[in-house]
Amino acid sequence: GMFTDRPGKISSSYASVADRLPPEVRRSMLAGGLPMADDATADRYRRAFERMLDVIRDLDEHGVQIVAGTDSLPGFTLHRELELYVRAGIPAARVLQIATRDAARVMGRSKELGTIAPGKLADLVLVDGDPTQDISAIRNTDRVVKDGVLFDAAEVYSAVNVH
Repeated sequence: GMFTDRPGKISSSYASVADRLPPEVRRSMLAGGLPMADDATADRYRRAFERMLDVIRDLDEHGVQIVAGTDSLPGFTLHRELELYVRAGIPAARVLQIATRDAARVMGRSKELGTIAPGKLADLVLVDGDPTQDISAIRNTDRVVKDGVLFDAAEVYSAVNVH
Protein backbone atom coordinates (compact mmCIF):
# COMPACT_ATOMS: atom_id res chain seq x y z
CA GLY A 1 0.00 0.00 0.00
CA MET A 2 2.82 2.45 0.69
CA PHE A 3 3.84 2.23 -2.96
CA THR A 4 0.46 2.06 -4.67
CA ASP A 5 -2.16 3.83 -2.51
CA ARG A 6 -3.20 7.46 -2.92
CA PRO A 7 -4.75 9.83 -0.35
CA GLY A 8 -8.53 9.98 -0.57
CA LYS A 9 -8.89 6.54 -2.19
CA ILE A 10 -9.53 3.28 -0.36
CA SER A 11 -6.28 1.39 0.14
CA SER A 12 -5.73 -1.46 -2.32
CA SER A 13 -5.11 -3.69 0.70
CA TYR A 14 -8.69 -3.16 1.85
CA ALA A 15 -10.61 -2.49 -1.37
CA SER A 16 -12.29 -5.89 -1.42
CA VAL A 17 -13.62 -5.61 2.15
CA ALA A 18 -14.01 -1.88 2.83
CA ASP A 19 -17.73 -1.82 2.10
CA ARG A 20 -18.30 -4.49 4.75
CA LEU A 21 -16.65 -2.48 7.53
CA PRO A 22 -18.00 0.25 9.81
CA PRO A 23 -17.56 3.86 8.57
CA GLU A 24 -14.98 4.73 11.24
CA VAL A 25 -12.78 1.88 10.01
CA ARG A 26 -13.26 2.81 6.33
CA ARG A 27 -12.13 6.39 7.01
CA SER A 28 -8.75 5.12 8.19
CA MET A 29 -8.30 3.42 4.82
CA LEU A 30 -8.18 6.74 2.96
CA ALA A 31 -4.82 7.97 4.22
CA GLY A 32 -2.88 6.95 1.12
CA GLY A 33 0.68 5.81 0.71
CA LEU A 34 3.96 7.60 0.28
CA PRO A 35 3.82 11.18 -1.03
CA MET A 36 3.85 11.38 -4.84
CA ALA A 37 5.46 14.55 -6.17
CA ASP A 38 4.59 13.71 -9.77
CA ASP A 39 3.61 10.93 -12.16
CA ALA A 40 7.24 9.87 -12.57
CA THR A 41 7.50 9.22 -8.83
CA ALA A 42 4.23 7.29 -8.86
CA ASP A 43 5.53 5.17 -11.75
CA ARG A 44 8.81 4.52 -9.93
CA TYR A 45 6.90 3.38 -6.84
CA ARG A 46 4.65 1.12 -8.93
CA ARG A 47 7.72 -0.50 -10.50
CA ALA A 48 9.29 -0.92 -7.05
CA PHE A 49 6.14 -2.68 -5.85
CA GLU A 50 6.25 -5.05 -8.83
CA ARG A 51 9.92 -5.75 -8.15
CA MET A 52 9.09 -6.61 -4.52
CA LEU A 53 6.69 -9.24 -5.85
CA ASP A 54 9.49 -10.62 -8.05
CA VAL A 55 11.77 -10.83 -5.01
CA ILE A 56 9.13 -12.74 -3.00
CA ARG A 57 8.80 -15.28 -5.83
CA ASP A 58 12.58 -15.59 -6.19
CA LEU A 59 13.02 -16.12 -2.45
CA ASP A 60 10.46 -18.91 -2.43
CA GLU A 61 11.93 -20.53 -5.55
CA HIS A 62 15.36 -20.57 -3.89
CA GLY A 63 14.10 -22.18 -0.68
CA VAL A 64 14.15 -19.10 1.55
CA GLN A 65 11.44 -19.52 4.20
CA ILE A 66 8.61 -17.04 3.76
CA VAL A 67 6.21 -16.51 6.66
CA ALA A 68 2.82 -15.00 5.93
CA GLY A 69 1.64 -12.41 8.39
CA THR A 70 0.75 -8.80 8.77
CA ASP A 71 0.52 -6.15 11.43
CA SER A 72 -2.46 -4.53 9.74
CA LEU A 73 -6.22 -5.17 9.96
CA PRO A 74 -6.49 -8.68 11.47
CA GLY A 75 -8.45 -11.23 9.51
CA PHE A 76 -8.52 -9.33 6.23
CA THR A 77 -5.05 -8.17 5.23
CA LEU A 78 -3.62 -11.67 5.50
CA HIS A 79 -5.95 -12.57 2.63
CA ARG A 80 -4.48 -9.74 0.58
CA GLU A 81 -0.94 -10.85 1.40
CA LEU A 82 -1.66 -14.38 0.20
CA GLU A 83 -3.25 -13.01 -2.98
CA LEU A 84 -0.11 -10.98 -3.61
CA TYR A 85 2.06 -14.09 -3.22
CA VAL A 86 0.02 -15.72 -5.99
CA ARG A 87 0.28 -12.56 -8.08
CA ALA A 88 4.05 -12.80 -7.56
CA GLY A 89 3.99 -16.20 -9.23
CA ILE A 90 3.89 -18.62 -6.30
CA PRO A 91 1.28 -21.32 -6.98
CA ALA A 92 -1.85 -21.04 -4.82
CA ALA A 93 -1.36 -24.50 -3.26
CA ARG A 94 2.16 -23.48 -2.21
CA VAL A 95 0.84 -20.21 -0.76
CA LEU A 96 -1.59 -22.20 1.40
CA GLN A 97 1.33 -24.29 2.65
CA ILE A 98 3.23 -21.10 3.53
CA ALA A 99 0.24 -19.87 5.56
CA THR A 100 -0.43 -23.16 7.36
CA ARG A 101 2.13 -25.96 7.47
CA ASP A 102 5.18 -23.73 7.13
CA ALA A 103 3.90 -21.20 9.67
CA ALA A 104 3.39 -23.97 12.24
CA ARG A 105 6.90 -25.30 11.56
CA VAL A 106 8.52 -21.86 11.94
CA MET A 107 6.70 -21.35 15.25
CA GLY A 108 7.76 -24.78 16.52
CA ARG A 109 4.13 -25.95 16.61
CA SER A 110 4.04 -28.45 13.75
CA LYS A 111 3.26 -31.34 16.11
CA GLU A 112 -0.14 -29.82 16.91
CA LEU A 113 -0.88 -27.33 14.10
CA GLY A 114 -0.40 -26.68 10.40
CA THR A 115 -1.85 -29.81 8.81
CA ILE A 116 -4.92 -31.98 9.18
CA ALA A 117 -3.95 -35.25 10.88
CA PRO A 118 -5.08 -37.44 13.78
CA GLY A 119 -3.98 -36.02 17.13
CA LYS A 120 -3.59 -32.44 15.89
CA LEU A 121 -5.69 -29.52 17.08
CA ALA A 122 -8.86 -29.03 15.07
CA ASP A 123 -8.28 -25.42 14.02
CA LEU A 124 -9.77 -25.10 10.53
CA VAL A 125 -11.18 -22.47 8.22
CA LEU A 126 -13.85 -23.74 5.83
CA VAL A 127 -14.31 -21.63 2.73
CA ASP A 128 -16.79 -21.60 -0.11
CA GLY A 129 -14.61 -22.31 -3.12
CA ASP A 130 -11.30 -23.89 -4.00
CA PRO A 131 -8.38 -21.66 -2.96
CA THR A 132 -5.93 -23.92 -4.81
CA GLN A 133 -7.63 -22.75 -8.02
CA ASP A 134 -8.48 -19.19 -6.93
CA ILE A 135 -6.64 -17.97 -3.85
CA SER A 136 -9.29 -15.26 -3.32
CA ALA A 137 -11.68 -18.03 -2.25
CA ILE A 138 -10.02 -17.69 1.17
CA ARG A 139 -12.13 -14.56 1.58
CA ASN A 140 -15.32 -16.67 1.43
CA THR A 141 -15.15 -17.95 4.99
CA ASP A 142 -18.14 -20.08 5.85
CA ARG A 143 -17.19 -21.76 9.13
CA VAL A 144 -14.26 -21.72 11.51
CA VAL A 145 -13.29 -24.45 13.93
CA LYS A 146 -11.12 -23.10 16.74
CA ASP A 147 -10.04 -25.33 19.62
CA GLY A 148 -12.71 -27.81 18.51
CA VAL A 149 -15.54 -25.23 18.65
CA LEU A 150 -17.50 -24.54 15.45
CA PHE A 151 -18.20 -20.87 14.60
CA ASP A 152 -20.48 -19.59 11.84
CA ALA A 153 -18.53 -16.85 10.04
CA ALA A 154 -21.63 -14.77 9.26
CA GLU A 155 -22.59 -14.71 12.94
CA VAL A 156 -19.08 -13.70 14.01
CA TYR A 157 -18.91 -10.93 11.40
CA SER A 158 -22.31 -9.62 12.46
CA ALA A 159 -21.25 -9.57 16.11
CA VAL A 160 -18.30 -7.29 15.27
CA ASN A 161 -20.31 -5.10 12.87
CA VAL A 162 -18.82 -6.50 9.67
CA HIS A 163 -21.39 -7.19 6.96
